[in-house]
Amino acid sequence: MDAHLPGTTGPIVRTSVHDAVYQVLRNRIMHGVYRAGQVLGIQELADNLDTSTMPVREALRRLVAQQALEPMRSRSSRVPLITLERLEDLRRSRVLIEGAVTQWATGNVSEADLALLTQLAKDIHHSRSQPDGMTTSLELNRQFHFCIYRYAQSPVMLGMIESLWLQSGPYLREVREHCGPERTPIDDHHETIVNALRNKDAKAAQEALQADISWPFEQLLQLQQPTA
Repeated sequence: MDAHLPGTTGPIVRTSVHDAVYQVLRNRIMHGVYRAGQVLGIQELADNLDTSTMPVREALRRLVAQQALEPMRSRSSRVPLITLERLEDLRRSRVLIEGAVTQWATGNVSEADLALLTQLAKDIHHSRSQPDGMTTSLELNRQFHFCIYRYAQSPVMLGMIESLWLQSGPYLREVREHCGPERTPIDDHHETIVNALRNKDAKAAQEALQADISWPFEQLLQLQQPTA
């Protein structure tokens, strides 16, 4: 468990227990705290979160409905296994939907928004060079992307993107662990995205964001290819 990841550790404050449990588990999945194939037991999670089994069971049910988890016969849930078919399906879906939303967002980005995105891009680049910066870089990357998606002002598409990120989280953390900082993209996609948004170039912003999405999936697809 990563103690530096906000919203994933500590007992649940009983303001709205069901929602709080769901948010903690959702954040853990999105940030890859749980690995592909890991089984999540109801009682174990309840003990970990210092709550009863009922809100945990409800949270797991919601996450199964969002395809972030899959049900097990034992009433536990499991993070879906990595398969070539699932990886390619997620990659294509994210490239299509998030690319379109980035085009929509281009005309809505203010100077203040650009300043925020520029700082986030710098922070991402810096965190990736740190020995223990993986969790930080993943969170900053999420903030960077979702800032752009919110500028598109489409709650419907934002909900779809959140579901796709939930399904992608465990895999993207794994590719970062396998590749390490020495295999990060040569091109700084985040800086390219910001420059395209600054120039109001919707097509360039879309293409740079799609390249940023595709790179980790391509690395993991290569890792999953059977060796001769």
